[in-house]
Amino acid sequence: MKILGHPVHMMLIHFPSALLPMDFVSSGLAFYCGDVNLVYTSFYCMIAGVLFGCLAIIAGTIDLIGIAEDQPTALKKALIHGGINTSVIIGYSLLAFIAFKHYPSIIPDGIGILATKGSLIAFMMTGNFLGGSLILNDKVGIHK
Repeated sequence: MKILGHPVHMMLIHFPSALLPMDFVSSGLAFYCGDVNLVYTSFYCMIAGVLFGCLAIIAGTIDLIGIAEDQPTALKKALIHGGINTSVIIGYSLLAFIAFKHYPSIIPDGIGILATKGSLIAFMMTGNFLGGSLILNDKVGIHK
């Protein structure tokens, strides 16, 4: 899927890839420092990361349909990449839902939520590595 010749999925993935780790860092700093402003920063990064992640999933699914059946390795890698990153967005969506129930008086994340976020970020990096491999090695999403 392209807009004016630019691949939409590749444009969108940078937002959750930046915002969700920023949420994790802000949550960690809020836990350590106790600054309520960092709690709100974390919350807004998480919400924006989840929303852009959902848009990236939609664009990626459209791109997935375009992978030729004569590229079985790329198709398998794309399905694993999509499964991993969709799982991360689902996990973060649940965390966002839990946090949103307390809005506007958001509470700082505890150590369990921080560990969950850290695990999701590590899982997302694995999925992003596979996505980069699809672009660089298999030329998925960049040909005409």
